[in-house]
Amino acid sequence: MSRLPVVILLCVATTACAGAIRWAEPQDFSFSMVDNPKEKRYDIALTSSATAPLCLMKENWPAEDGTFPTGDEGAVLTMTTGLLQPKAVMTAYCPGGCGEVRLEPGQTMRSTIAYAAFGDAEIVAVDPVRSLSFRVQPFYCKR
Repeated sequence: MSRLPVVILLCVATTACAGAIRWAEPQDFSFSMVDNPKEKRYDIALTSSATAPLCLMKENWPAEDGTFPTGDEGAVLTMTTGLLQPKAVMTAYCPGGCGEVRLEPGQTMRSTIAYAAFGDAEIVAVDPVRSLSFRVQPFYCKR
């Protein structure tokens, strides 16, 4: 029996042939998030202190309107009624991902996460338990 199918299967299963993602170390970036109830949003900022460019998958960083076009499993809003994840605003699927957002060394990238990304912004704004957990996972850009 040939070993070729086993090698191909290992490459597909481990992504070893394509090169694994090298995640940024915690000391290579800082992240801040401020609740801004007057504007019905969270203001976020990611700053690179790495010596090489950092990247994020586009679907893991909010769009200009503060929503996540394909939803995001890294954002969870805690409310009186329970936990909510952002609603996807489009149903497109990007095979292999929707691209990357690039952050150069020393650069700060700012954005917002709208209350409306989770449903009715007015209901979110008045909820006394409102709390957002947003996981940012930058990685070193491949080029």
